[in-house]
Amino acid sequence: MQASEHEERSREAEWISRVVVADDHAAFGSLVQMHQSPVRQFLRRLTRCDPERADDLAQETFFKAYRHIDGFRGEGRFLSWLFRIAYQQFVSDERRNKMKLAPFPDDLQVDADNENTLVAARTVEQMMGLLRADERAAVLLHYRHELTHPEISETMGLPLGTIKSLIRRSREKLKRFYESKPDARQPWNKDILNANSV
Repeated sequence: MQASEHEERSREAEWISRVVVADDHAAFGSLVQMHQSPVRQFLRRLTRCDPERADDLAQETFFKAYRHIDGFRGEGRFLSWLFRIAYQQFVSDERRNKMKLAPFPDDLQVDADNENTLVAARTVEQMMGLLRADERAAVLLHYRHELTHPEISETMGLPLGTIKSLIRRSREKLKRFYESKPDARQPWNKDILNANSV
């Protein structure tokens, strides 16, 4: 663990303690500020880029985390615990609404310099759209947020073997889709799913 990561975790532990012991709203605000970006990114991908829905789910996630922060035992990363709550909120919302997820918007305005980036992002979005919600969550947590298989297992509340199968099966689906595209610019490799693209 690097020094800055160690300092960040120490600060995080202090804020959690202040929230649990003294109901310190400012400390919880600091926790939200520290983790809102990865939680919102995770939920946006799960909702297939529906920003309003993702933001609502993120707000519910942090509200639930605040109400139940004394349940965080500190055995894993706090962010993993937040991802678990976010995933549970997403699954509950899916069950409640049975809504069709929003597609990637077709009407984005883009300048010529960003065209390749948009094409790559759009391809990744199309690829992620092929996956079931649980597969998408496992892939995002592993490749985008760099959680280990055991951390993903804890986050999603699924057995470790199931997580490994979800990730393997998802990679196979994505590889088949990618290789079937006539405009694939490079041969498939798992780095296509690296933290910069997913």
